[in-house]
Amino acid sequence: MDYVRKAMGCAAALVTADGRVLLMRRAYPPGDWVMPGGNAEVDESPLQTLQREVREELGLMVEVERLAGVYYQADHRAGEFIHFVFVAPIPPDPVVRHPVDEIAEWSLFSRDALPEPMSPSTRRRLEDALGGRWPALPVDLPPGSEIPA
Repeated sequence: MDYVRKAMGCAAALVTADGRVLLMRRAYPPGDWVMPGGNAEVDESPLQTLQREVREELGLMVEVERLAGVYYQADHRAGEFIHFVFVAPIPPDPVVRHPVDEIAEWSLFSRDALPEPMSPSTRRRLEDALGGRWPALPVDLPPGSEIPA
């Protein structure tokens, strides 16, 4: 039997008590707004990946509240990709330290005022997380749902 390898990554909807979500704008193309997160490293669980990525990108330590969804994307730039999306609470005024070569800026947004540009893939995963919907798992993301670099 041949085994198929797929890339895996995690993202976080970091939410304040008043319902705002922390998003970051990438400092490299395509310069879109995204949730904190990234690709897994060897021997990392999804939760470990998420916590490492949030710490590296924002300097924040987070405790995950819940899994919001699992998503499959056939045309991710890393190949076939499995996204795990988590929800984690953060303080209303988080102290953020970010690498300027990766993150151009960050901000807190309300659900009804999300920034642009944002890929359809990110928007779907974020809206599921913020809306409290529990999609049938995993969700197949449609081809072309990323913003090209």
